[in-house]
Amino acid sequence: MAEAIAVAIAGLEAGELPIGAVVVAGGEVVGRAHTQERAQRRLLVHAELLALDAADQVPGWDRGSATLYSTVEPCLMCLGAAASAMVGRIVFAVSAPSDGAARFAAEWDVHRTADLPHVRLPEVVAGVRRADAEALLRRYLDLRSGEDDGLTRWVQSLLLP
Repeated sequence: MAEAIAVAIAGLEAGELPIGAVVVAGGEVVGRAHTQERAQRRLLVHAELLALDAADQVPGWDRGSATLYSTVEPCLMCLGAAASAMVGRIVFAVSAPSDGAARFAAEWDVHRTADLPHVRLPEVVAGVRRADAEALLRRYLDLRSGEDDGLTRWVQSLLLP
């Protein structure tokens, strides 16, 4: 998670929302990225997707034992990408109650049918280094004080108790 936080800091310094993600397999980082929505002026450039894409370009890593670390709970799109990449585990810091997908992953095994034995969602671990990731989100809001757009309101929602 320390590396994901470092990547999030780099994103914040680049003017992005401070969400960082890394994929670790066999003790090595095989993919890392921060969110790039402002730089690319696109929405489908979440940190998790970009880190998974970078890892996917590295041959031979053990997907099933790999972990995707993210500073914020992945959305349903990123959870699906992690499942498609066959990542074994997701670890995140800050929960995203409005659009995070951890609840879906937790309930999947309960509702999975015998018809879909090949579909396996990663194990999910929440709250790792939450205070560090929240501090970055607060810093992001401080840098954008006075702005009132959907993104700043979403970040504020992450910081509610």
